[in-house]
Order: sequence, then C-alpha cells, then structure tokens
Amino acid sequence: MSILVTGGTGVVGRPLVAALCAAGNQVVALCRRPPKANEPLSTNCTYLSGDVSQPQLGLDADTYRDLCTSVESIFHLAARTDFKGASVADYEAVNINGVKNIYALTAEAGAHLHHISTAFVCGDHAGIFHEQDLDCGQHFRNGYEESKFQGEQFLRLQMQRQRGAGDPAITIYRPSIILERQPSQASLNTFGPFIFLDGVFRILLAASRKKQGEETVRVRGDVTCSLPFIFDDNVVEALLRISASPNIHGQTFHLLSAHPCPNRMMEEVFNAAFGREAACLVDAHAFQQRPATAAEKIMARKTAMYDDYLDLNIQLDRTHLEALLGSAWRPTISGEELLTAFSIYLASKKEEDAARVLLPSASRQGIEEYFDTFLPTFYGRQLIKGLASLSCQFWLEIACCTSRTLRIDKGRLIDITTGHQGAFGYKVQPATFLNVIRGSLSPQQGFFQGNISMEGNTMEALRTATALEEFFRTWPYNASP
Repeated sequence: MSILVTGGTGVVGRPLVAALCAAGNQVVALCRRPPKANEPLSTNCTYLSGDVSQPQLGLDADTYRDLCTSVESIFHLAARTDFKGASVADYEAVNINGVKNIYALTAEAGAHLHHISTAFVCGDHAGIFHEQDLDCGQHFRNGYEESKFQGEQFLRLQMQRQRGAGDPAITIYRPSIILERQPSQASLNTFGPFIFLDGVFRILLAASRKKQGEETVRVRGDVTCSLPFIFDDNVVEALLRISASPNIHGQTFHLLSAHPCPNRMMEEVFNAAFGREAACLVDAHAFQQRPATAAEKIMARKTAMYDDYLDLNIQLDRTHLEALLGSAWRPTISGEELLTAFSIYLASKKEEDAARVLLPSASRQGIEEYFDTFLPTFYGRQLIKGLASLSCQFWLEIACCTSRTLRIDKGRLIDITTGHQGAFGYKVQPATFLNVIRGSLSPQQGFFQGNISMEGNTMEALRTATALEEFFRTWPYNASP
C-alpha cells in the first residue's frame, strides 16, 4: 500500500513512518525539513519537502499529481502545536487551511484520510466528553485548541455532505498529551511536562553556579487534579491497529491511557528524577503567604502557557477505542515509566551541567568533607607501606564539585590546595569518585567505564593511580584513619 504521512519527522510521525515501512508499505513522508543525508532513514520511505498550509502542499504540479494517482491512505499529523500564538488566527494556516488542503488531496486521490487531532478539542467542557462529541458550546484555553477544533469541524462538514461510495473515507483520532519514551532536548518543544523539567533544571543550574542553596521551586497547580498522558509508541500502535480495521469511516477515537496521571504522582516522580525535592505544586494562596522568589517568577513566565492544564479533571470517553481494540488495550502511565522518561530527558543535558544539578547535596558535601576533613588527617604520614618512592604533585577535578591539588613526598601526604597544579591530573565524575574513595570501585574500573580520564603525563598518572588504589582499599572514606 502507498501511504502519505504528513509531519513525518515529528514526535509521532517518526515512529509511525518506521512502523509502516517495517510492515512493507511504500511510504511518502511530507515535512518542511526532510532528514539530512547522514541521518538514519526508514526503508521504503521517500521524503518530500512540502508545506500543508500551501495549495497542493507546496509541491510542484508533477509531484502532486503523482500523489493523487498513487496514494491510498493518508495520515495527517502535520500541525502547529506550540502555545506561543496569541489567537486562533496564528494557527489558521497550518491547523485549519492545512486540513482543507489535505482533504483536497484526499478527495482527488480517493484515499482514506486518517486525521490526527487532539483530545483537547473538548476545551473546558464539563462532564464526560464523548468521542462523537465536538461542538458542545465549550470555550478554549488557547488558539491551538480552537484551531484543532475548527479543523475537525471542517471534516465533519465534508462527511455530512458526502453522497456516494466514491467519497473519501475519514477517520479522526484524538490523542491526549503525548510523552516520548526516549525524549531528547527537542522534546522541550512538545506539549507536556518536559518544559517544567527544563525550567527547574535551569533554575537549579543557575543556583549551583552561584553556590546558592537548593530551594524547592514552587509551581502553581492543583495536586488533586490529573493529566491525560499517553506514550508515543502507544499512539502509534493504536493508529496502526485502528487504521487496519474495516468500517471506521466517520468514526472518532480518543487515544489516551486507561487512567490519567495524578498531579501528585507526577510531582513525586519529577522530584525522584532530580534526586531531591526540586519542585512542588502549590495553590495561588501559597504565593500570597510567601511571595514568589525571582526564580519562581521566571518559572511562572516560562510555563505560563501550560498553567491552565495543571487544574484539569477532564473526562474523556473511550467507548469506540475499546470496542475496536478490546478492553485489554488499556495502556497506563506508571510511575516507573514516567521516571524513566524524565531521567532520560535530564540525562540529555550537557554532562557537566547534569552532574552539577542531579548530584544530591549530601554527595557534594561528602566530597568536600573528604578533602577538607578526612584527607588532612594523613598529613605527614605514610599513606601505605612500600610507597616511599612516590613523590608527585597532581590535581583531581570532580565534575561540578571541586578541583584540588595534592602533593605527595616520599609516600607522605604533604599538602592539599584548591585548583590545578602539577604535571598530570584526573577528571572524575562525582558518583565514580565517591565509589572509589569508599573502596567499592577501583580506579582501573573507573577508567574502563569512561568515568575517569587522565590529562598531562599519562605514564605518571597511571603509576600514581595504581599506587593509590591500595590506599583507597585500606582507608575507605567514613572509616577512621
């Protein structure tokens, strides 16, 4: 089968294209910026540079004509999904006119249109919003929601006007908030919690660089409410299974997990990903009792477009979805899955920035105490037997914590100072350093794992590391010297 996927490089578009190709389909992926030549491409897929907001999708006449004569099925995912627009007019070109242009292609090709909308066409509707519902007199939180509503409204009108068997089939899908299982820095641009993770991360990073305390960032929101998340792979699975089913013309399906994610659970998982109480949801009254800090004001501005979504208790019906896929298809969002996704996102930050933010304060304090309190007790003493031949000066840089220079003379520790001095030194990740000084990891293992690197005179660095390995085993940190 020949299938067109618009938005083929998006959050759902990428895995959907890959799955369709793996099933043996010939896929054409339409996107504004096709993948570069050095990026991994799906087999059986042709990438076209186009724009759904333009007549004939911004394609030349021959290419458009080829689509009209070859395409049997269309998955329309291309949309403007950011919340930066001031009104529905800012989304009209892509989210409304784009739907009209895709429908024109669908009608000419006689293809089946699978239109991906959003569950948030429900707006502020009170009570259960059924899959067949659309215009219930609801109001919308932003121009994005309203534009997706109008896109659906246009397609509903076309279906009402259809008269015969030659008219194109249309199926509408409404995913809720889509989370990537393998997020990256680009995930910041998608509707979801990653913008909050990023905001808190930046605040904590700034505080760490200024050596300020680790205060909890308050975010206005209701812990008793919930958010309807669904993972990207669950969306793709549903699209594939539903689209392969007969008699789905004119139907609408809500694609969401069996149960929404409680805000309380999201808060707990959020903090677990940071390894501390990095943020908490509070009501507006909390900011009256204690005014927002400068960092909290920055956070509020950064996440202002999502503010309304932290007070949600929307009820979305899944009758059509379960009738087709069976009640067994009930994907859930577990705390473990959410923690994994959040942790992957935070790990995508710059390595040293991530280490600075994600290293618990207790660990950082332990490293400082090791140099300031524990090691000085060895001043003038033989570190280990048989080490009298070792005389050197080297530095240790513990990522995002501290840099110290150690001087050893004839096997005795003479001095510890801050900074980098000596002919060689070591760069060590904080967690690795703690394991080494506690005697649970040898320096050699740290090197092999890539968590310790050497600079300067490599031969001297290796000789010194080998000599000190026995010291770490003999005098592990927290043991009395």
